[in-house]
Amino acid sequence: MDFYTKIKNRYSVREYDTSKEISQDDYNKIIDVINSAPNSSNWHSSSVIVVRDKNLLERLGATSKYTGAIKTCSMFLIFLADYNRLNNAQDKFPEYEYNNHSSESYTVAVGDAFIQATMAQDIAIELGLSTCFLGLTRTIVKELTEILEIKGQAFPVIGLTIGYAKNNGEIKPKMNRVFNDRYDFERLKSDIENYNHKLISHFSKINPDKKAWSYQEATMKSASSYKMDTDLIEDIWGLKLQK
Repeated sequence: MDFYTKIKNRYSVREYDTSKEISQDDYNKIIDVINSAPNSSNWHSSSVIVVRDKNLLERLGATSKYTGAIKTCSMFLIFLADYNRLNNAQDKFPEYEYNNHSSESYTVAVGDAFIQATMAQDIAIELGLSTCFLGLTRTIVKELTEILEIKGQAFPVIGLTIGYAKNNGEIKPKMNRVFNDRYDFERLKSDIENYNHKLISHFSKINPDKKAWSYQEATMKSASSYKMDTDLIEDIWGLKLQK
């Protein structure tokens, strides 16, 4: 199966086969790709913590009701927005002025973290492994910071579990998010309505005994359910929005 087909057929896996381990060669390839990821202006404003220790995976998996996938995965990657390297450079050359607490600095670091995370997922899929992104790592920033000893101007942006899937899953339909030449605000309503029908049909098929959520209701239900550690993240970053 070629890379295009693998990516098109990718789905999130939340339970892994604990009898299968990632080979050292595949592990090395994943790490090499992460370190080869593009980064803004060569600042290297993101980092990743790779966890493979079983006891630590179990401990991290117990931090939240949303993090069960961590317990059975072969490796858990926590991608950080990390300005500690830039701060080191700023200490060395204070004559150059730069606001490392602005929305721009935040965007740069978060963007770099997501780029690394996406490339890690892509190489994992190419190697025949399964993955699940965990945005809900931002609900356990305090726990991750303490357990993983994260210091300075750095915080968890996104997590990624990798391993061999225990069971086959279903590919969720996707919404068209591509615009040609210019943004079309008026098209959004029809895109959403079309996707509502697709998603309801999908949920009705895989779980006929449960309520089939529309995109709009599912989105607002999840958005209102998760308590992100926003205040802590802004405090770690020292975020200062310009008025």
